Order: sequence, then structure tokens, then C-alpha cells
Amino acid sequence: MITIEHASVALGLIVTAVALAWAAASDFTRYLIPNRVCALVAAGYALAGFGLPFGPWVAGLAVGVLVLGVGAALFARGWVGGGDVKLAAAVTLWAGPGHFSDFALVTSITGAALAGLMLSPLRRLMPRPAWADGATAGLGQPMPFGVPIAAGGAWVLALHLTSNL
Repeated sequence: MITIEHASVALGLIVTAVALAWAAASDFTRYLIPNRVCALVAAGYALAGFGLPFGPWVAGLAVGVLVLGVGAALFARGWVGGGDVKLAAAVTLWAGPGHFSDFALVTSITGAALAGLMLSPLRRLMPRPAWADGATAGLGQPMPFGVPIAAGGAWVLALHLTSNL
């Protein structure tokens, strides 16, 4: 029997999965993660909150706020993009303290693979940002880190899916 709690978690997982795919595609093609995508990931978490235990849900909220704070400091120094910070904070809501290391590991491995691609001659296949001039092509090209963040988020969603079966 499907309960309201199971339905809310399932709907939250679906909304978040679609938003992560949108974030990855948008960042890869336009080097931009729209605010509404990050809001959808957070909304998916809020929606799933009806079916998650209160303690872990609040712990996820605390981890997300902590990541947002650290990310804002990194953004202020110009080390990361604002969309990446917002997406990572929204995804870590789902990760919480229990799956944060899983998220970080998958994001790091995917990010390293993307960096390797961008350091290879295949980087020429990567789209250039619309705002970039010819001087930023090649090794100076920015990295769409929303793709690895979305991969880490998809991994966390898969962990939630298998634990809620």
C-alpha cells in the first residue's frame, strides 16, 4: 500500500532528479545554473520532508546551510561559481551528514574525469561560453562543475531510493 509519506518522498526524488538533469545540461551547454533549478532541488527536498523522519530531515537542512556558508566564502574569493555553490548546497540537503561523504566522493571523481577531459585535446568539443572571447578557449576555458555536482546528487538520490524501497 502506498502511503502519503512514500508518495511525497517519491515525488521529491523525481522533482530533484529532473532538476539535476536540467542543471547538468544547462551548465554544460551555457555555463549557467539557473536559480530556479537550485530552488527545484530544495523544493524536492522539502516535499520529501513529509515522508522522511524529522531528525534526519533537520540534519540535512543543517548540512545544506553549512555548505551554503562555506560556498559563499569561496564564491566571495572568486574560487567557485555562484550557481555551483547554490546547487551544491541544495544537493547536500538530500545528502545530510549520512551521505555527505558519498556525495563528495562521486562529485570529486566525476570532477576529476571532467578536468581530465578538459585537459585533453577533446576539450575542443566542449561548448564555449557565450560571454567568452577567443582568448578563453583552450586551457583557460571555465569548467562546468554543475555536471559533477549533479552526478554526486544523482548518486545520493539513488542511495535514498534504495533505502526507501
